Amino acid sequence: MGRPKKSPAELRDVPTTVMLTEAERAELETRVRATGLTMSEFVRRRALGVPLPASAGDQRNRALLATALLRLGVNLNQIAHHMNAGRSEAFFLPQLLTDIRRHVDRLSRDEPGRNHDG
Repeated sequence: MGRPKKSPAELRDVPTTVMLTEAERAELETRVRATGLTMSEFVRRRALGVPLPASAGDQRNRALLATALLRLGVNLNQIAHHMNAGRSEAFFLPQLLTDIRRHVDRLSRDEPGRNHDG
């Protein structure tokens, strides 16, 4: 089954030309490749203030941070299990909580789709 046809109001049928230097065009193409969008979609989003998708590097970094946070969460779960069994608090619990907060803050700050290159 094919994609449904767009309504006349949704069709993009007005071309716009932008003059650039060779260097500007090269820089634009580099930025476009990093997002995986088409040139038209990239320019449209930037011009209209629509957030860009995270670059592949940003996505990798977020995945690494999420994995680190998951590991910290597993440690926290083990400590909770230990304490629920009536044993004393682990000596490294305060540092673990600090690490978890730091990772959550960073993941929240580096949200995908936010524009990081001004």
